[in-house]
Amino acid sequence: MDMTRDFLNGILALNAPNEIDYQGRKFVDKQLHVVPQEAVAAPLETSTLTSIVDYITSGTDAAWLPANDKFVIHVAGHDSVELYKELNADKARDHLLSASFEGNEFPYGRFIPIENFIIDLQSLFVQDENTEALLTFVGSVKNDSSVEQSDDGVSQKATVRQGISLAKNIRVPNPVNLKPYRTFSEIDQPQSAFVFRLRKDDSQGVTAALFEADGAAWKHEAIEKISGFFQDALEGQPVIILA
Repeated sequence: MDMTRDFLNGILALNAPNEIDYQGRKFVDKQLHVVPQEAVAAPLETSTLTSIVDYITSGTDAAWLPANDKFVIHVAGHDSVELYKELNADKARDHLLSASFEGNEFPYGRFIPIENFIIDLQSLFVQDENTEALLTFVGSVKNDSSVEQSDDGVSQKATVRQGISLAKNIRVPNPVNLKPYRTFSEIDQPQSAFVFRLRKDDSQGVTAALFEADGAAWKHEAIEKISGFFQDALEGQPVIILA
């Protein structure tokens, strides 16, 4: 029995960290992990900014959170917001909520059939005078295929013309300013410029495409709008907003 105990103690001694002095500095030969003094929360997954406001104003989990610590809202991006509490004794934070924008994205930079383009333009963009003008323009596009014949009684000649034409004359500014749904619904969607193009595809017929033309500046505008939303909705609340 004593031999077994001595054997186990020997194994434990081998696993114990050793302190080493080297050039005036102290090192240990094994990785050590601090036992936390306070447990921290894991985040709930949400998809709206309103959920964060409701969590704070309703006092959810107030009994389990430090009363004097402020909430920290980190606007991590146009589609991501995190809610924390301030640092605790272990220099760690309670991560309370994680809000992510969920939505379909328009296939920018790709030529797609006119029918798909019209559907996506109606469902994935804020409807205003600019989308109306573009829809009217695209809706008037025709895939022309005409044949001209000439016959002089001796020989016959046929000329085939194919291309794109408009049923009526409509002007659309290009680039066109549009508001896609690409951030949280609680804020006004940022407007940005898109280059609109048409072309004829041998397999799909007439196709259309939108190309982003603002260098993703809209992302910064969205972050500022999200920050402003929280400033208005949480005025007077113990909140720090980082954007």
